[in-house]
Amino acid sequence: MSCVMELANFEGAPLSGRFYGGDAGRKVGVTWNGADWILKYPGPTRHLEGSVPSYTSAPLSEYLGSHVYAMLGVPVHDTMLGIRDGKLVCACHDFTDTGRRLVEFHDLKNSLSDDEPGFSEAPSSGRGVVLADVRAALHRIPILMEINGVVERFWNMFVIDAFIRNIDRNNTNWGILTGGGQPAELAPVYDNGSSFFNKRTDGGIDRRLSDADLIRQDAFDVRSCYTDDRGKPIAPLKYIASGQDEDCNKAFARFMERYDADAFDTLLDMVPDQAYGVTVMTDEYREYHRRVMRYRYESIFVPTWKSR
Repeated sequence: MSCVMELANFEGAPLSGRFYGGDAGRKVGVTWNGADWILKYPGPTRHLEGSVPSYTSAPLSEYLGSHVYAMLGVPVHDTMLGIRDGKLVCACHDFTDTGRRLVEFHDLKNSLSDDEPGFSEAPSSGRGVVLADVRAALHRIPILMEINGVVERFWNMFVIDAFIRNIDRNNTNWGILTGGGQPAELAPVYDNGSSFFNKRTDGGIDRRLSDADLIRQDAFDVRSCYTDDRGKPIAPLKYIASGQDEDCNKAFARFMERYDADAFDTLLDMVPDQAYGVTVMTDEYREYHRRVMRYRYESIFVPTWKSR
């Protein structure tokens, strides 16, 4: 029997005076136990069309996605669930609170000379998401070449983001830490709130729990921001299965050697139904993600692994 976690009560936490960017919903900086934390709220969906909930389940997605990274041994920001303003929030430790500065890959890529050969788009385009160009940039940006594990980190994220369906990984939400009198290093993985179908309605979950084919469809419904050199979107699951990229193959092998499906089930079971009178995770939400992740692992990842 899994132990149910306790949520933090952030209602009285003082504001830190720090402010944070992004378009995925409200973020508030607070001080908690002597450290700076970012409270991520559910994002409103009034600008979206179709059948979507009033607010996303981004706090749960951030928490679950980050803990999957931790389970796999990939450095990731510390997260915990809590309550603030009567809402469920995900608290994320501000890893720049020691004087370190986060430099996103977008900005690092902007430093490349446009005379660099072998790119299909302008090398200095921070927004460029042609996968071949991104791969080349990892080996051409001087400061990245001085940091161990950059290529491994990129492909770890590619594989794990595919598994948790983090469809919003892009050049602006991963990078390095500089300053603070220390050498540059990879920042922990952060910004996992777009994983786990964070805009799925309760009604949509109910329909899928009664239709195994919809569970199968959701298990295969994985996207990324990357394209080939003709601008065609790259389907992560197909790319992983193709075995065409040796660095991707190594990251996939690391994933398969470390992932524990039972540990993910335990992670779900540790989240309470309610806390402080606020709904945290419904049984239906828990069962839906248990089934989707089991299918994606057992029917997609495992067969790919066995075919190697």
